[in-house]
Amino acid sequence: MDRIRLAVVGCGDIAFRSYLPAIREMAEQVELVATCDIERERAERAKAEYGARQAFADAQDLLATADVDGVLVLTSMVPHGPLCIAALEAGRHVYVEKVMAVDLPAADRMIELAESRNLCLSCAPSTILLSAFQHVKKMVAAGEIGRISFAQALGAHQGPARWDGYTSDPTWFYQPGAGPLFDLAVYPVQILTHLFGPVRRVAAFAGLAVPEVVMTAQAVRGKTVRVNVDDTVPMILDFGHATFATVNTSYNMLASRLPAMQFWGDQGALTAPQFLGDEVGVWHRGDREWTITHLPPTLYDRLGVAAGLPHWLDCIREGKQPVNNARHARHVLEVLLSALASAHEGRVVELKTTF
Repeated sequence: MDRIRLAVVGCGDIAFRSYLPAIREMAEQVELVATCDIERERAERAKAEYGARQAFADAQDLLATADVDGVLVLTSMVPHGPLCIAALEAGRHVYVEKVMAVDLPAADRMIELAESRNLCLSCAPSTILLSAFQHVKKMVAAGEIGRISFAQALGAHQGPARWDGYTSDPTWFYQPGAGPLFDLAVYPVQILTHLFGPVRRVAAFAGLAVPEVVMTAQAVRGKTVRVNVDDTVPMILDFGHATFATVNTSYNMLASRLPAMQFWGDQGALTAPQFLGDEVGVWHRGDREWTITHLPPTLYDRLGVAAGLPHWLDCIREGKQPVNNARHARHVLEVLLSALASAHEGRVVELKTTF
């Protein structure tokens, strides 16, 4: 197959930090044809720096005129669903950053279009591809720590507004359709469902602890953002068969000494990193100390957040489903939406989707 022709829609921090450099690294496999951003100067900058042929301010114009095979949707979260639907309707393969959409009807429509038109729809995050989680997956499947009954996970940090190195305006993270639930909890929920299968029930609490944040991100340093979304959401996931997990997500975790993920079985325990990291710990019944393994980096580890890109390209060429496929992403989205419903309605929510 010739090089796969790509368009990038959304030229913010994550595009310049991760995906555009990854596309350049894979230049023998892909060609960056077009860039698009509602702030046209960002699309023009991406075009100039990464050698695209065209730059657009409107995604519909791109889809109507640019000769591309696939589209990366890297915008803020609320437009994900409409943009992906438009690209799929235009016959393009799609890779979308997390979350795939902010409502289930949009996710359903995306799946319907991709499957009916034989298009590859891949949905971030791609954490399960990283070496640490592949190692954990093998250990869990092999019964390394026995029958696992409980896991604990963190999807939390200081929030993008207080990340000095963030290069775009992070205000949208603090508005409806975003927040730490969609931004951060998506990572551990995706991993946990890869390991244990679909969630059956969710119970959660939610609240807004810090209603205003003074931003230190480069583009808006010193400005104050009004937070209009829950900034802390602890939840309990029931996988059935007496297997449970807690996931704590927040934009108010400035530091931590806890392992990001922990698993307990009747014969031992496991620890794993949160997003990027190579350290996996294991303790067996009778051990005096933990055994720590540092996994050698793979291509996926080197690409980090953009790890799903080469996997998506392979799936396009080979006509196969991605590991981070849309049906799984839809279930993760339902878990997150159900956590909000549980928190605000004061009830345990039963899940309807599977994968």
